[in-house]
Amino acid sequence: EEVTEDFGKAYKAFLKRCKNFGASQTNHCLRWLNRLLYLAVDKEIIRVNPCEDLEYETKPGARHRYISREEFKKILSTPMYDKRMELARRAFIFSTLTGLAYVDIMLLHPHHIGTNADGRRYIRINRKKTKIEAFIPLHPIAERILSLYNTTDDEHPVFPLPNRDALWFEIHELGVIIGKEDNLSYHQSRHSFGTFLISSDIPIESIAKMMGHSNIRTTQGYARITDDKISRDMDKLMERRKEISAGEKKEDRE
Repeated sequence: EEVTEDFGKAYKAFLKRCKNFGASQTNHCLRWLNRLLYLAVDKEIIRVNPCEDLEYETKPGARHRYISREEFKKILSTPMYDKRMELARRAFIFSTLTGLAYVDIMLLHPHHIGTNADGRRYIRINRKKTKIEAFIPLHPIAERILSLYNTTDDEHPVFPLPNRDALWFEIHELGVIIGKEDNLSYHQSRHSFGTFLISSDIPIESIAKMMGHSNIRTTQGYARITDDKISRDMDKLMERRKEISAGEKKEDRE
């Protein structure tokens, strides 16, 4: 009888205020509470689940972390003498120039690499996460990295990458070496790819195709985090205002 809707609300408040849980942890606990209560209903211990309509916490929007162009230039100009570290550096650069996630590069085989009628090389691969095809024209630096690895034997992947944990450690170390203030993670390379393209005024539909997004709203998320693009848009606005103002003054003189 003590398990009421008010009990559920009090439990939720306890998780947030006393345990200092975020949205994900709070919702996880609420789900387990509901499972327990529905089990009690099945066993006829209680008649109904009193917390059935208890609202879950709204999760904040995903925050894409990416590297700056200056940080990317540092990574490009800092070769590693340790073989594993150098492989990690090249893989990170390749992902930054192609937008492929770790799992997609693990699955990348020579048959995914093609050449169009103009001699331009590209990657065509279905992304593991979305099952959507990504079509990526290759940057010259990405082509150069490919030439160092397997592009002929389709029995083996292109890159001999280590497991995720080992690669993540190497990428973290790379961030320390280039003096990055916060932690460098492998997935920042994919986010940086999207951010750099948005900053270069590439149409968002083309970016969605290159990144293999199933929903263009995912791609639009990158437009919200590009400080450079915001600054350039403001510069363009100021230029237009100057041109309009100059035109108005000219008309007044005439």
